[in-house]
Amino acid sequence: MTVSVYVLCKVFMGHIQKVVDALRELQEATSITVTTGEFDIIARFNLPDLETLYDLTVNHIGKIQGLESVTTAVVEKEF
Repeated sequence: MTVSVYVLCKVFMGHIQKVVDALRELQEATSITVTTGEFDIIARFNLPDLETLYDLTVNHIGKIQGLESVTTAVVEKEF
């Protein structure tokens, strides 16, 4: 079962491009969008399972310099 996830990122000022570049290196990313509003970057990932999501958030995204905070939203159903 594939797990689709949105990763909602708040980024410290001056670090947007650095974070975008780091996210682009993650092969599971299907889109990376710079936005206005509460979140600075929204990235979408398609993953094989929740264990892979755990690895992605803890061992990869969580180590990106310049991130202030990260919220993950697992897609339950798409229309």
